[in-house]
Amino acid sequence: MEKGSERNQEPLWRRLWRNYVVRNVVLAVSLLVIGLFLANLLLNVFTRHNKYIEVPDLEEQTLDEARQLLRRSDLRIEVNDSLYVAALEPGTVLEQQPAAGTEVKPGRRIYVTVNASQQRIVDVPYVAGYSLRQAWNILATAGFRIERLEYVSDIATNNVLEQRVGSRRVTPEQPVKARMGSGVVLVLGCAADAPRVTVPRVVGLSLREAESRLWDAGLNVGSIERGAGIDQRSIRQARVWRQTPDQGGMVALGTKVSLALTLDSLTLSKGTSASDRQAVQAARRATRERVVRDSLAAVGLSGEQLQFETEWKLKIERGEATAEERAAAEAELIMQSLENYGETIETDDESEFFH
Repeated sequence: MEKGSERNQEPLWRRLWRNYVVRNVVLAVSLLVIGLFLANLLLNVFTRHNKYIEVPDLEEQTLDEARQLLRRSDLRIEVNDSLYVAALEPGTVLEQQPAAGTEVKPGRRIYVTVNASQQRIVDVPYVAGYSLRQAWNILATAGFRIERLEYVSDIATNNVLEQRVGSRRVTPEQPVKARMGSGVVLVLGCAADAPRVTVPRVVGLSLREAESRLWDAGLNVGSIERGAGIDQRSIRQARVWRQTPDQGGMVALGTKVSLALTLDSLTLSKGTSASDRQAVQAARRATRERVVRDSLAAVGLSGEQLQFETEWKLKIERGEATAEERAAAEAELIMQSLENYGETIETDDESEFFH
């Protein structure tokens, strides 16, 4: 009786602890809780939870300077590409990813593009037979740019007939090697009745983007005016604020479009507003040109004669023709009328004679 009463007086937890099943369940739960706690602790240590580092600006730093700067910030650097910019020292960082100011975890790799010591020499792709757009894409992918578009008379408009690098002609039998970034001259066909093209808007774009858009439209890059502070280093940040001819104008294939660059946001804003106003006027002129062209085509004109008559009529409408040009046009019109009248009389006389 005394032993039974002593057991009844024991605390409940002790009696439960004596139970084998209960004891193992408690131990298992305890180990699970401890394991979760340790896993969370280690996860925070290795992932550095809630700890971020702002990526420093590495552009225009040498590779060694960038590496030391990242090491102090507990970040790592990895070179994933190289380009060639003549104005910068070899090994200078040109671009970085993630961008400066981005918050990342410690230990993150920062990928950079560095300036090569010189451009690689590679084969220039052979693009004769391709359309202008296809040829431009192939050349750009291979690291080349268009130096100039030359148009010659041919039935296949905007089809590449020939290509040159400097004075060397590129052919399948005689491939040409050149440094990446070199310019390639493309000779393209232009049919006699090829329509004029609309000048695209390049205001607000970088020089590289503007060049690409003009080449894609079959136009050449004319003179490039650099604003204050623009050099080989800062030209990538510069934007086009003025173009001549304006966007929306109708011009012949191969026409040169001059560009003016700026680093000033106010100048860019003014240029954008002016370009939009000019685009409205250009759209009206383009609409009128299409109407005149269609009306002349309806009476049988085509090819070079259609283009000449269209431009001449528009020139008169805009009041751009001189008095001498107007007089010459009127005289030519009178002569044509007399010739037509004479042919009519002659035909009538012959008909009367044979009847």
